[in-house]
Amino acid sequence: MSANTAMVQALIEKMLVVKGKAVQRQIMIREDEIKMVLNAVREIFMSQPMLLEIRPPVRVCGDTHGQYYDLLRIYEKCGFPPYANYLFLGDYVDRGKHSVETIMLQFCYKVVYPENFFSSAVTTSARPSTRCMVSLTT
Repeated sequence: MSANTAMVQALIEKMLVVKGKAVQRQIMIREDEIKMVLNAVREIFMSQPMLLEIRPPVRVCGDTHGQYYDLLRIYEKCGFPPYANYLFLGDYVDRGKHSVETIMLQFCYKVVYPENFFSSAVTTSARPSTRCMVSLTT
């Protein structure tokens, strides 16, 4: 396990501390953690082909819209990576209170489990309001 992967795994553990809690809380993610994850996930996305061949079984999930606690419930019900394979179809952020946490957990899983976690940028991911978030990764 590389140093980056170990740091990202530690961030995942930090982000999962709130799972199962009755009260929704924000998770404090430092700027340097965000930059590290964005750099790592960008490398992985760039190295993988445009046409994905995903081995079944795979859970296909639609819009999460920044609903971090709903995302955690999906993982609790269907299994956390790498014990379950996922394909997310876009609309990761923009409406919920926890957009940063939502996209960061997704990206962290992609970094640590690149062959178990896949995502597709569709629908509002191309809108101007989302473009500024996407530009953070470039």
